[in-house]
Amino acid sequence: MTGLLASVAGGQRYWLRAPQKVKRPYVLLQLVGDDANYHMRGASGFSSSRVQIDVYADTKAEETVISRSIKGLLSGYSAGQIQGIFIESERNLPAADAGEVNNVFRNSIDITIHHGELP
Repeated sequence: MTGLLASVAGGQRYWLRAPQKVKRPYVLLQLVGDDANYHMRGASGFSSSRVQIDVYADTKAEETVISRSIKGLLSGYSAGQIQGIFIESERNLPAADAGEVNNVFRNSIDITIHHGELP
């Protein structure tokens, strides 16, 4: 997954959390669900995974360009073990907890990946 996003955010993409003092923009990925697929004889060998992709940037324009690039790269993608990647939802979120004011822009994109089970 991170290989598909190598061209966005200057290549700064991380699972779960970014390193300390990383410069924006960057992208965080988090697996939020993984469902195995079954048929009447047991496991089919395929899964459906839901991944949340968060874009962090210093300006709204920068966040928008990166978010559009991600959607363009991933929407409908299929190759190898990946049967298909689909954009499920997107939302703009504050980059800080309630009450804290900062100048960070965040967009969250949820995708579903239909894929063969990994070894």
